[in-house]
Amino acid sequence: MIYYWLRYTMPIALRLYFKHIFFVHRHKIPKKGPVILASMHPNSFIDDFVIGIFAGRKLRFLARGDVFATKLARVLLESMRVSPVYRAMDNTQDVKKNLEAFDIYTQTLKYNGTLLIHSEGVCVVEKRVRKLKKGTARIAFKAEEENDFKLGVQIVPISLNYTNGPKIRETLMAQCADPILVSDYKDIYLENPAKAAKALNDDLYAALNEGAVVIESKECETTVEQCFEIARNNKLVGALPIANANPVPFQIENKISSHINQLFSDSKEQYKELKEKAQVYFDLLGKYRITDREVACDKTSYYLKALLLVVVLPIFSLGYLANVLPVYLGRKVADKVVKTREFYGSVYVGANWLFVQLYYLVLFILGGVFAGLMGLLLVLSIAVIGFWSVLLRDQYLLFFERFRFNKFKSKHTADYKQAKLYRDELSKLLG
Repeated sequence: MIYYWLRYTMPIALRLYFKHIFFVHRHKIPKKGPVILASMHPNSFIDDFVIGIFAGRKLRFLARGDVFATKLARVLLESMRVSPVYRAMDNTQDVKKNLEAFDIYTQTLKYNGTLLIHSEGVCVVEKRVRKLKKGTARIAFKAEEENDFKLGVQIVPISLNYTNGPKIRETLMAQCADPILVSDYKDIYLENPAKAAKALNDDLYAALNEGAVVIESKECETTVEQCFEIARNNKLVGALPIANANPVPFQIENKISSHINQLFSDSKEQYKELKEKAQVYFDLLGKYRITDREVACDKTSYYLKALLLVVVLPIFSLGYLANVLPVYLGRKVADKVVKTREFYGSVYVGANWLFVQLYYLVLFILGGVFAGLMGLLLVLSIAVIGFWSVLLRDQYLLFFERFRFNKFKSKHTADYKQAKLYRDELSKLLG
């Protein structure tokens, strides 16, 4: 029950949490047969929400065994089709319970179900693929071995790339790779199971890495992120549709990260030049509290947009103010509960999802009791306006950024020209 409720209501929440969701090559996920979706794991339950919605199949999820500690937790998680996986790093004594848990996984595959496994085993916000655990291969081979390698299990690698994982109103770029047929490793497995598991993991890692935006060295992270911002603003994406299959944003960031990884590895002087220019440029932007987007869009006319924003301001205000309470409560819960950044987005989305539904349940009851059908329609219109107010809020923020930039441009002409020069030089260095 809860699984289906999440499946059909969470898409709205995710479209408010993200500015864009680019889910590329979904057609590579088989429509039928036993499938393991093997994904990266940078953003806790957000990863599950996104894949669960866009995969197009009914999923069984895996979660750390320690979250099943109470009877209530077990009931709730099972109603969401979540099964435990026990890790030695959590509790070595519980690892033996995996024998029972693995039976659930293999039965799911035996009956043509779909498992979602985060093959890295841990959730870490970073732009690189971590070493893969053995669980994905063990589950896949166990299911095939029990069925004489005739089951036809396929593993679909899914790379997840967040522009800024824990923050709201950012972007996700998901890439599905070609399915890996487990039976192709049959001969190796029958000869040496450990060797087969390594071979499968190596191929899975390579596929995940190919679809990932990878920053190889932590030393490069700030410079690469600065260059990402420049590249994104050189090729802006429209606000709508929020979710689509546009591959270009990933291609741009993959090209930038690969270029800088290569410079850092083979051309230290060129990397140093790029790093210094980027730092000087962004320091200048920070000094005047302006953004690269405004420098990039300097010649774009905002007069018509400003007029439209003034016209819709009353509607925006109504939608925003009428929906601020549940959003505020969701943020307060996330701020209070979350101790590590990897879990902030998940708690924030989950809390907002719950509070918004409770809020609108109360509004519908009150509207129906006191105003009948008109009251229900009014509440429904507030919900629709509230959704669009989130998108409009982005446009108002951009408008205020443009206003601040125009003040900077008129009062600090020399620094404005210098900023344009720095940006042009950086764009050329990035190709």
